[in-house]
This record gives sequence, structure tokens and C-alpha cells, in this order.
Amino acid sequence: MSLSQTLLELSRRHMAELPPHERAEIEDELDRLRMMRVAEDGLGVGDPLPDFVLEDGSGRIWTSGELLDRGPLVLALFRGGWCPYCELTMLALEDARPAIEALGATAVGVMPGGRELIAGTAAKRGVRYPLLADPANGFARMCGLTYELSPGHVRIHRSRGRDFPAMHHEPIWRLPVPAVFVVEPSARVAFAFSDVDPSRWPDPDSLLASLEDMRNAHALSNR
Repeated sequence: MSLSQTLLELSRRHMAELPPHERAEIEDELDRLRMMRVAEDGLGVGDPLPDFVLEDGSGRIWTSGELLDRGPLVLALFRGGWCPYCELTMLALEDARPAIEALGATAVGVMPGGRELIAGTAAKRGVRYPLLADPANGFARMCGLTYELSPGHVRIHRSRGRDFPAMHHEPIWRLPVPAVFVVEPSARVAFAFSDVDPSRWPDPDSLLASLEDMRNAHALSNR
């Protein structure tokens, strides 16, 4: 089963298990975010990737310039290690990492929170690509891909012991929109996917196809 099919099946099971009032709150939240066009108005194909300086769980600083000097970049915005959809996608990106690197690219994940939170997530999931801390969702906000949670959605997360302001080092209940990009060395975004529904992610094959197209275009330009 593909990643996208696995995530949608997980979502169906998850929604079926929720109490009706929570299911309604989540559906209303998704409808609100779609009406706001949060995903559509964020970073997209042809846009320049915002510059970033972010640290991983060990405290190493990574910059967008350093990573793009190596070649193309596959960058994913995750909501957090608590999210089962993000967890499966993190693992799928790790499984695809050798193929991504074989195409001359680097995989990177970004999630809100501080270094300690990111270190624990990377270790628990066995992620070997750089997983970078984005305190206060600073980078995700530069990408135009964050939203403030509705009161009903805040109540749902509180009931599960999640205090996002404390976890993310900011006073606002805010989350990033799940997203993944393939970025050219010039910092131009060549592939973009974002969706306010956290159960919707592209299959890694789509990312690899974008990298292959980029490599073929580069080969043709050098003839």
C-alpha cells in the first residue's frame, strides 16, 4: 500500500473512533482552513525558498545556503512527532532518503519546537536526515504555512495533553500546514505540496520524479 493510501486509511479509522462532537470540530476546522486558503496561498512552485538558519537535535546549525550548495533539496514541514500522519511520512522520507541522495539531493525535515523535542523525535523515529527545530514556527510562517487553532481544536489537543505554546516556545496555539517541497540549487521551488488535512501527503515517488526531471533538464542544458 502506498503512503497516501496508508494515511487515508488511518484517517478513516481515526475519524470513525472519535466521539461525534470531536469529529464535527475537526471537520469544521478543516472547512475553515480551506475557506481561508491557508495551503493555497503559501509557498508554491516558482517561489524562492525563504532563507533559514535552524539547528538539529544535536545543536548543529544548518543553513539553507549550505544545503543548497550541495544540490537540490527535499524539505518537509511536519506538525510534530505526536502526529501519526507526520510520523508515517517521516519514516517514508527516511525510506526514500537513499534514492533521494542517489539523485544528488538532500532530504530535510522541519518541525516546531526546540532542540530537545526534535532530538527525541529523531531518535524515536530513527530519522537519519536532518530534522530541524523551528521555534515559534518562524520558518513555517515565512513560508506562509501556519494557522492559529480554533477554540474547539485547542480543546481537543488540550484533552490529549498537548500544550503547543509550551512545546513550540510561543504564546499562540499555532501549527504549520503539512507540506513538502523539492527545491532547485538556485532556491526556486520546483515541486510543492501542502494540505491542511494532515492525512494527505504525496507519495515519495512524486518527489523522486521531480528530482529526476530536474536532473534531466540540467543534463539537456549542458549539452
